[in-house]
Amino acid sequence: MHIGKCGGSTVNSLLDNSPFVQNNYSNYFESHINGVNTISSCDYLFVLRNPIRRAFSAFEWRKKLVIDDKNPEQQGRFSGEQEVLKKYISLGNMARLLYRSDGSLDQKVARDFNLIHHLRESIHFYINPLVSILSTENILGVICQELLAEDCSRILGVDATNLFCRRNDSKTSIHSDLDVLSVANLRRFLFEDYQCIIKLWSLGAISNKQLSALLDES
Repeated sequence: MHIGKCGGSTVNSLLDNSPFVQNNYSNYFESHINGVNTISSCDYLFVLRNPIRRAFSAFEWRKKLVIDDKNPEQQGRFSGEQEVLKKYISLGNMARLLYRSDGSLDQKVARDFNLIHHLRESIHFYINPLVSILSTENILGVICQELLAEDCSRILGVDATNLFCRRNDSKTSIHSDLDVLSVANLRRFLFEDYQCIIKLWSLGAISNKQLSALLDES
C-alpha cells in the first residue's frame, strides 16, 4: 500500500532485493493513487507517515512541480490544483483558514484542500476500504517514513540507509510554516487519518515506537 509522500517509492525499489519477499511470495503489486485492491487473500505491507508531516510534504511537492518548476505535464494534470496552490502559497496559510472563528469547518477551504494531489488521496483513502478485511494474519507489516531504514531492515531484511527516492528539496521549513493554530486545525481535519493509524496499532501492526513517531508533531 503505497500511500503518497510516505516513502513508498523507496520501499518499492527495495522489494526485488528483499530476501523475505522473494522467499515467501510468488508476486506482489502496488496499490497507489489509482485505487485500493481489497483482496482478502493478500498480505498487506503499508508505508505510513505522520499525517501532518505528510500533508506538508504533499503540498510542497505539488507546489514545486506545478508552480516552481512549471512542469507542463503537471500543471494541468488535476483540475483546479494550480489555482489552489497559487491562492494559498503554503499549507500553513490553508490550514489556518480551515475552521472559522466559531469552530465550524469552512467548506470552501476544505474543498480546495482536496483539490491538491496526495492531500485528496489521504491515509484514510487507502486504508478505510481495507478495514473490514484486515487482521493480524494478513498484515505483513507497517514501514514508517520516520523509521524507514530501521523498519525496512526489520521487515524486509534490506538496507535502506541513505536511499530516498524523489526527495523534495523544498526550502520551506515545516516549523516556519505551521504554527500552533495550523497544526491544531490539521490534526482536527485529518482525524480519519489518525483513526486509521490507531486501527493498525490496535491490530498489533504498529509498535508503540512507531505509534509515537507517527503521532509526534514536534
